[in-house]
Amino acid sequence: MDRTYPSDLTDAQWKRVMPIFDRFRFDKHDPRRMLDAIFYVVKTGSQWRMLPSDYPPWQTVYYHFRKWRRLNLLQRLCDRIRRAARVAEGRSPSPSAAVIDTQSVNTERQAGPARGRDPSKHVTGRKRHVIVDTLGFLLAVVVHPANEHDGQQAPTVLQQLLGKVPRLQMIFADSGYEGLPSGLVWRCFEWLFSIVESDDDRSGFAPIPKRWVVERTFGWFGGYRRLIRDYERLPEMSEAMVRVAMIRLMIRRVT
Repeated sequence: MDRTYPSDLTDAQWKRVMPIFDRFRFDKHDPRRMLDAIFYVVKTGSQWRMLPSDYPPWQTVYYHFRKWRRLNLLQRLCDRIRRAARVAEGRSPSPSAAVIDTQSVNTERQAGPARGRDPSKHVTGRKRHVIVDTLGFLLAVVVHPANEHDGQQAPTVLQQLLGKVPRLQMIFADSGYEGLPSGLVWRCFEWLFSIVESDDDRSGFAPIPKRWVVERTFGWFGGYRRLIRDYERLPEMSEAMVRVAMIRLMIRRVT
């Protein structure tokens, strides 16, 4: 199939994701074209109603986007592509270490009630609370109001990893998680939790060991216009957009 837009999947990339959709019936519209349309939205920042006419109707695309999120299909697809991307990089499919951090972003006025002000970042909106592996690939994401403390929401994010990363042993974090007892993490999840401090004596910019990979992931988000702000009304839809962006990014490492 010819690619209409640069964000569309190639034939080789579609073969990677096609098995996920085999259990669903599509009477009229091609699931590949609907997935291409979702990639178009997250890459360009387009409104759903302004999808180009050579994609399926925007109502159909949006309906399936919500349905796939509700059925955890996007999460399963993200996990599948991440494992393949790690193997392509010469790594084990399951990481042994991960990094947790948050990114505060502004929301649009029409965003729902799940928003707040992060005084340290001067941002009124939401936090994207993510865990990535040491390559920067997404393991978990939770979106919550920006005024909620990182350590308070960390257990919710950590729970997403249960049963998904059998080799995981260590999670690195910054000082924002000092209120989260490392012993509690070990008792609940059997993972070591390490706070990596920045070196205040260094002059100029210097990447912080272990933690720089998650900052690079946040930088990757900037390449997807839908993620520059939080345009979604519901936090769970924001999480789905983050997963879609990471699927698109990681699948390019595989094919």
